[in-house]
Amino acid sequence: MKRMKKLFAFITAIVMIFTIWQPATTFAAAKKAYTISGRTLVPTVKSGKDISKNVNTALKEAKRLGAKGKVHTVKIPKGTYYISESLKIWSNTKLNATGCVIKTKKSGFNMIATGSSEDNQKATGYKRYKNIMIMGGVWKNSKKNKSSAIRLCRGSNITLKNIDMSHGSEKHMVEMAAVDGVKITNCKFHDSDIKDSKEKCEAIQLDICANDSAYSNLIYDGSPCKNVQIIGNTFENISRGIGTHSMLLNNYIENVTIKGNSFKNITQEAIACVNYINSKIEDNKMENVGGGILFHFSKTSNDSVYTCIKNGKQAYEGKLRTNAQSSIQNNTIETRYHSLCDKNVGIELYGRNISQKMHGADNGIIPAADYYVEGVTIYNNTITAAGYGINLNDAKNNRIANNTIIGRNYDDTDPLHDQYNGIRVSTGSTGNTINDNTISGIRQTGILLYNNASATTINGNKISGCSTYGIRLNKNCSVTQSLQNNIIRDCPQGAIVTGEKSGCTVANGISQNTIQ
Repeated sequence: MKRMKKLFAFITAIVMIFTIWQPATTFAAAKKAYTISGRTLVPTVKSGKDISKNVNTALKEAKRLGAKGKVHTVKIPKGTYYISESLKIWSNTKLNATGCVIKTKKSGFNMIATGSSEDNQKATGYKRYKNIMIMGGVWKNSKKNKSSAIRLCRGSNITLKNIDMSHGSEKHMVEMAAVDGVKITNCKFHDSDIKDSKEKCEAIQLDICANDSAYSNLIYDGSPCKNVQIIGNTFENISRGIGTHSMLLNNYIENVTIKGNSFKNITQEAIACVNYINSKIEDNKMENVGGGILFHFSKTSNDSVYTCIKNGKQAYEGKLRTNAQSSIQNNTIETRYHSLCDKNVGIELYGRNISQKMHGADNGIIPAADYYVEGVTIYNNTITAAGYGINLNDAKNNRIANNTIIGRNYDDTDPLHDQYNGIRVSTGSTGNTINDNTISGIRQTGILLYNNASATTINGNKISGCSTYGIRLNKNCSVTQSLQNNIIRDCPQGAIVTGEKSGCTVANGISQNTIQ
């Protein structure tokens, strides 16, 4: 009996000890998710293993500690790791993955995302997530993962720096919507698993905030992206580089700078801008791209033109704007024919005059109006073109000056290979100045005005070695001030042809041109 009592007492003691120490053990285990020194949190991770849980625990603690405004850093130790869920980053947090290689283990999630889906669905404006930096790391998405690698929304003062991003089967490596103040610098975006897709797959996408077909899990109030800088990055072996392929009617993306980036082996366009205002596209280098720079204030098709917010429940009431107040200058562009690219062009300004109301992609009404683009300076670009050099459609009051356009590398498999012009101004494009450009080796005409287009001046251009004409006006086109001081040689069908029988005119006549 005494033995039984002793045994019972022993068991009771063990149970009590276990009960007393269990919470401490759990607490100790939780603390091991990271260590902290000052304002730096270091997740507890092991090379070759899944680090999602501990990194997210550290990021959540950084959020709590940064609630009063001081930025805290989550620094992942050097090594190669896997993640199986999104790393969620919050305000006043810096995520430093320098020296790390991070791969996706599963599919169906963003590698990094601002906040949570639950928070995103409650947020409006631009200040839900602020003062965020994502720095360093080689991030390798998987071919099976159809989610974008980095997703940014409802935030301000967000920086991506020194990131190497590759692979993945979603359209975009970085996508953003409803952000104010994003800077992406010195990053590499390369080797997309869908670089041969016919879809519009920008590595960096500036999206619209209209409905869940464009961007999921938001309050769709039409908040546009603004104050975005994309500077000094590299794009290689992908479908598209930077831009936007959908538009919310009369909703504009403002203050975008795309500068000093390098693009190589791009099957579609390097840069595609839709409804950008007060923007600069400067000092970029493009090699073997299907198209260089698209700058559009309308779309060729209504399939990606939206008219409503709140997921189609409310018509968006924006004001039509036409003055882009933007510059495209000092870029070096080499285009090649790629069958996946809609138009082989170095630089294009595109507007559209809609004569009767139409339906958009969300079945809302696109009112009849002239959605033209004006106020763009295209200056000092060097374009080696296998297609159009510079193309204007319903573009008014723009300046095209000091550009060099060389026709080269035309591809006989291109159905349009013998129809390209150096500078083509057409379809309601009026009031443009075309001065001091150098154009050579074009398959068709050096400078063509076509179909109710006009130029204020065509002066001081040097045009040589074009297969047909130097300068040609055709179908109700005009020069309203002067066509003079141009030097034209070796254009066998005519140096300057004004097409008077097709209703073309040149004010003050044609004078002081040199024809050789």
